[in-house]
Amino acid sequence: MSTHDTRAELFDAFRELAEIVPEMRAGQLIAAVGEVCADMHGRGLWDASDAEVLEAVWRFCRDYEATTVRATNQDG
Repeated sequence: MSTHDTRAELFDAFRELAEIVPEMRAGQLIAAVGEVCADMHGRGLWDASDAEVLEAVWRFCRDYEATTVRATNQDG
């Protein structure tokens, strides 16, 4: 995958994440993904590659959805 493709996919992933977590502002989402990226790769957003940030978006999304499903199962 080219750098341009990865970047486009990253922006699409942020857009999808914003739809999944509409209660978070854009800056909050970016900051949260930055924390995940630092945990995963040892680098914050400034130093991480687009591919690393994309991985962090995917991880944040999976973790959020898993937490949401667990909370729904406990409530229901």
